[in-house]
Amino acid sequence: MKINVEVDLTPEELRRFMGLPDVGAVQKELLEQFTQRVSASNEQRDEFLRNLLTGAVAPWQSFFNMVSGTGAQTGDPRDK
Repeated sequence: MKINVEVDLTPEELRRFMGLPDVGAVQKELLEQFTQRVSASNEQRDEFLRNLLTGAVAPWQSFFNMVSGTGAQTGDPRDK
């Protein structure tokens, strides 16, 4: 037996039903800060974006190094 139930909800209604907090104000504040930093001077913008991307890429780089086994190797593999 197969039963399908369709519920027509807005994201706001689903959030309230699930008991999740409303983070709209936090998202708005973060977006404003991000916009201010990106629209700052070129040097500040470049430094901000570099730090942002480094922080975002580093965990993935560590993960892929661990999965591929390259994180355990030291030195040049041709030396073996």
